[in-house]
Amino acid sequence: MDSSAWARFRRHRWLPQATLVLLAAALITGFVLVRAELRARHNADALARACGGVLPRDAVRGLLPDAHWWDERSGPGPRGLVSCGVGVDEPGGDEDVRLDVAATPVLETPLQGVTVEHVSGDPEARTPRWADDYRRADATTTVACPRGLPGYARPVTAFRVYGTLSTVGDAAPPGWLARIGEAVAAVANDLRAAHRCGGSPVRPADVRPVPRTEPDSDADAKDTRAACGWFRPAYLGPGWQPTGQPDRGATHPGARACVSEGLKGRQTLGVTSASWWGELLPEVRTEYGHELAVAGRGSAPRADRRAYTVAAWAEARCADGPALHRVSVTGKERDGLADRAGALLGRYLEAAHCRDTKTLGTVWK
Repeated sequence: MDSSAWARFRRHRWLPQATLVLLAAALITGFVLVRAELRARHNADALARACGGVLPRDAVRGLLPDAHWWDERSGPGPRGLVSCGVGVDEPGGDEDVRLDVAATPVLETPLQGVTVEHVSGDPEARTPRWADDYRRADATTTVACPRGLPGYARPVTAFRVYGTLSTVGDAAPPGWLARIGEAVAAVANDLRAAHRCGGSPVRPADVRPVPRTEPDSDADAKDTRAACGWFRPAYLGPGWQPTGQPDRGATHPGARACVSEGLKGRQTLGVTSASWWGELLPEVRTEYGHELAVAGRGSAPRADRRAYTVAAWAEARCADGPALHRVSVTGKERDGLADRAGALLGRYLEAAHCRDTKTLGTVWK
């Protein structure tokens, strides 16, 4: 541009300002495009690293805002399984959001003992804190691993995978629960393949919302109903009513037991029922060896005790296979206790739909 043209350009009313605006706009646009490209690459890399790269891209993009930089977290979870996630974590940001997925083995905590009190009371060693983390998640699924997970003292043939969406500010995006289901299913299938589990693939539809109830109370009540549903105080005879005290009952992989009571006037009778099968049978025969040895051959104790207990035993094949069964009755009067125990044992086995019953007899405690 010669001097005269430059001079005319400078003297123009609006052209210099417009040129500067266009130049600034071009620089800003270039900066924004370059930054957007860098952010897209960064987010793609974060997604490729998170959870071993198995998270579905469309599901994650439907949960996390594209206009922010994502960070990932991958690593072993409790007991060697996975705990990973991807999200936006900007200090002071009002759109922070994070998707976390974790997997834990489903452990069958062994019983501390096989007595009625152990099975119906507080029978199990305390479960580790991480075993209940899934209850605070948004969605979860339990995955069968028929060939077993290696590295555990007892057989582990299932694991649980769960996902959580943490948000700050705006509510979760539409369809967020279904997208979490896709992510959880992808991680579950990756673990199935890594551990050569066999079984059926996990579908997003298999991932269910975690109920927002009191799971411990619900599970305990269901457990008690399963173990104690057979008993009614009226089975003790005319006039017997519930005491108002809650039954204590529980079921386990190899045992089921219940502790209940009946009330008539000022008289109270305590009733227990229990069944054992499978791997627990040898231990039960040892724990209750004396009772089994004298069942059907002992005589009633003298009438000078404060309370009497009589137990009725039987062998029978029920839904869980060959099992030992015991029903006991405790009261202040000994008369009629043995007959009541025997009659209740019959009702107990009938309610459990048992067959091939062999009555072993009663024994006084």
